[in-house]
Amino acid sequence: MQTETHHNEPAAAEMPVRQEGRRRRRKRNPETAALEVELKHSYYPHPCDDTLYDRLNTLLDDFDDYITVATQLGLSRVGRLNEGRAVVVVGESGTGKSRSLERAFANLGMTVRSDKIFVVSVRAPSPCNLKQLGIEILIGLGYPVDRDFRENVVWRVVKEQLALRKIRFLHLDELQHLTQLNNPAEALKVCDTLKGVMQHADWPMWMILSGMPKLAHVIESDFQLRRRSTFVRLDQLTARKEDLKEIRNVLGNFSHKAELSLDGLPILELASRLLHGTDGRLGYLIEVVQEALSLTLQEGRKNPLMGDFERAYEAKTGCRPEHNVFADGVEWQNVDVRNTLFPEDNIEEEQKAKKRSHTAVRGA
Repeated sequence: MQTETHHNEPAAAEMPVRQEGRRRRRKRNPETAALEVELKHSYYPHPCDDTLYDRLNTLLDDFDDYITVATQLGLSRVGRLNEGRAVVVVGESGTGKSRSLERAFANLGMTVRSDKIFVVSVRAPSPCNLKQLGIEILIGLGYPVDRDFRENVVWRVVKEQLALRKIRFLHLDELQHLTQLNNPAEALKVCDTLKGVMQHADWPMWMILSGMPKLAHVIESDFQLRRRSTFVRLDQLTARKEDLKEIRNVLGNFSHKAELSLDGLPILELASRLLHGTDGRLGYLIEVVQEALSLTLQEGRKNPLMGDFERAYEAKTGCRPEHNVFADGVEWQNVDVRNTLFPEDNIEEEQKAKKRSHTAVRGA
């Protein structure tokens, strides 16, 4: 028997009315907006920045030896004086590689287009192969790519265009996106291509290669490329005393920029929760701090609350309250922060996979 459902008008009328303002573009106080922009613009120096600057300065010195010093001394360009070099910057996603490099390029004068040390930065698309990476470089150089190229032709044109435009420094970011790194034979082709750019007889290049640890593993497998490279590792923070102090400095730095006071917050506990919640990735950790302090500013308060970090973390991860490392009553040390969006779904999938595996064994 089919039952007829009726709309319960009285019940609907008794439902709380949502604030209309929450469904419209919210207005910001100009002073608050200025402080939020200041927060996002501020750069916090990475602990590895000194090493990064040292490696880049050495790279610039090496180029200067090639272009100026050897000529002044009347020396022929042979051996190391006739080939480019590379700085390889590796670290997990969210550790701050791109931001640190961006800042370093600006401070070292490598972003001035008219300067001989101007660097062209290209981000590898995900996923990509060598041909696609070459096309991205051409696009970054302003070369009109209006036809399809074979892989070997692309890289020949890349070398020609770099020389034509008098570019000596090339930064390739997110190189772990190269699918060929997963295949040992293809990975060697990647290494040979990079070496070919650095060793070009008429126009050797000096390169900055950045990406996740997989990139370093591939470079290490090719001794010739490794010999021509120096390395910078951006490690994740740990529960060491020095790293927790670094996180407290981050909190102090950005709260000062936002003109906020951290009085009343359990700073050591907050630092520990930030460390765990961001898996020790400094760049990501800074983003969480910035978002939390922005919430404080938007509500017109001068003192951030743990709840601000809770809401910022929820927004950035999509986690449920019981998986929020900043929520009261949560055993945050036991939260798997790499799996907070749909943890139960992954558990169910693992159980199904185990069941399928067991079934296959029984049927063997």
